[in-house]
Amino acid sequence: MKRLLHVCLLVYGIVLFTPHLMAQNQTLMPLEVLKAYKSGSRSASGLPGYNYWQNSANYDIEVSVDVANSRISGSESITYYNNSPDTLNKLVFRLYPDLFKKGNARSWSIGDADLTDGTLIEKIVVNKVEVNLKGQNVNRSTTNMHLGLEKAVLPFDSAVIQIDWSFNVPSNRQVRMGKYGENILFAGYWYPQIAVYDDIDGWDEVEYLGTVEFYNDINNYNVKITVPDDYKVWATGALQNAEEIYDTSVLSRLEEAQKTGEMMYFFTAHDCRNDRVLNSRNSNAWHFIANHVPDFTFGLAKEVNWQGSFVTVDSLSGRQVLVDAVFPDSSVTFQHTAEWAAVSVRLMSLDFPGIPFPYEHMTTFSNGRHTGGMESPMMALNGDPLNEAQAIGLVYHEISHTYFPFFMGANERKYAWMDEGWAAYTTNEIMQELDPEYHYFERLVAAFEGINGREREVPLMYLSYQITDYRSYRVHAYNRSAMALAFLRDALGDELFKLAFQQFIIDWNGLHPIPYDFFNSFIQTTGQDLWWYIQPWYFERAQADLGIKKVTLDNKIVIENVGGLPLPVDLTVFFADGTQEKVYQHTGVWAMERKAVVVQFDPTRKIEMVELGSLQIPDINKENNIMVITDPE
Repeated sequence: MKRLLHVCLLVYGIVLFTPHLMAQNQTLMPLEVLKAYKSGSRSASGLPGYNYWQNSANYDIEVSVDVANSRISGSESITYYNNSPDTLNKLVFRLYPDLFKKGNARSWSIGDADLTDGTLIEKIVVNKVEVNLKGQNVNRSTTNMHLGLEKAVLPFDSAVIQIDWSFNVPSNRQVRMGKYGENILFAGYWYPQIAVYDDIDGWDEVEYLGTVEFYNDINNYNVKITVPDDYKVWATGALQNAEEIYDTSVLSRLEEAQKTGEMMYFFTAHDCRNDRVLNSRNSNAWHFIANHVPDFTFGLAKEVNWQGSFVTVDSLSGRQVLVDAVFPDSSVTFQHTAEWAAVSVRLMSLDFPGIPFPYEHMTTFSNGRHTGGMESPMMALNGDPLNEAQAIGLVYHEISHTYFPFFMGANERKYAWMDEGWAAYTTNEIMQELDPEYHYFERLVAAFEGINGREREVPLMYLSYQITDYRSYRVHAYNRSAMALAFLRDALGDELFKLAFQQFIIDWNGLHPIPYDFFNSFIQTTGQDLWWYIQPWYFERAQADLGIKKVTLDNKIVIENVGGLPLPVDLTVFFADGTQEKVYQHTGVWAMERKAVVVQFDPTRKIEMVELGSLQIPDINKENNIMVITDPE
């Protein structure tokens, strides 16, 4: 029924919007996107096209962790489904640990201590035929491995690939994974993974150099993890053998927490030291299943605290999510993480974006240090900031990635702003509730002002992996995107913006939306032509600079958009009688490409000074924000 509704809306959307989009904005669209429109895989309505397709895989992985020697060894079987209309003559694999391979390119230096031989591939079998690893069909480049196929994978067919592999876990310069001392190890970006093949680029062959992150298909995972004695494991997905693993006291606490909804310690580091956590018959093999997720990560620790609660994320169904935190005794702020995480999941589910949290649990796992933050489905690897406000923001930010890019499947390698910027902006939700005095949004504004209009600023629609200057990338991916979303919300109003955002999530969850899908979805849902806003914020080098152009004798104040970025008009007028008046006009006042707006005040009152702007509105030129009115001589 949902698919049928999409098709009906799609036809309506093409009739209503395609002529305008093609006529006015065709020059803004790359050839790949126009081709996708013509093929029917995408649509100008903002809905998936009637020919939309997406590949997927089932991963069965058995992995062993040697903590003492910092080594992970695994064997996996992948069933890869080619749902595309194309014949695939090769497969592209990501070998993420090759970031640490000697001689490989990286976004920054990691020193010599963690350099390795990369991922050691011991065996590859494709459809029961073993591959010659030294043959011409196997080609490795930085972090990608290209595997030529003797027998192509036809459209709507599948292939079964078996791989045995191992690699050394970094202990000094961890990048999204590593051994963080003898007590903690986290595995992210760790297994040979088939790259995305999509309707825009074909194979995603962008090399992983350490900066740009996710772009994964939505897959199913069946993972068995063998760890040394006394180590406990948390991972993406549901633990299948909890009764075999845990002591009955731990299981009873979990059951009680689910019934009461109260925050509880399921066990403490003291319990770990006194052997009161694991079943004496524990086999050390932890079995997890995760379906319909874009990735799988896991963390293990020996002596830690495990605290959490069950949060109701859907008031209609009563569905609950386990929201928990894993941390050592040495934590400074992490003992509050489970509480902040519970507030985060509740806000995301019931307030904004107001879509129930899509996964069964959310674990925030401490790396035992004060810095760092890395998201993955159902798992976040976080540092332990000394500042409580920063810790709250970090917890929310990493959890918010659940929606982007995991639930939504956006291509962060090309469009990092579609998840990092949105996470940066929506973090304001929890900061406003728990620590408004931190002035979180004002900090985002200040950081944006620090680079906006300068030569090193990069427009949002430039591909993220092309940006090598980290400060440029940071403001591109986080701050400008956060500003763009914030002032779009201001232009549309809270209710309409939330409706459009929710519709975008409903239509594209589990799929691979690109920026044009986002733009068109908002245009379709709001019924407004938003290109007056989209073009300067996303495509151009427009600047945040509103200025007072003049004040007329009859008290008309003319505000000019000098820099070209649509922003709110926040005006304070000081009168000769000692009073003042404030006027706020929403960002939508600049619709239809207006260059100036006029604000009329009572012409019988004498104006002494006019002041424009606020700390929550970026402005890189304050010199035109104040005008003192002098009497004519």
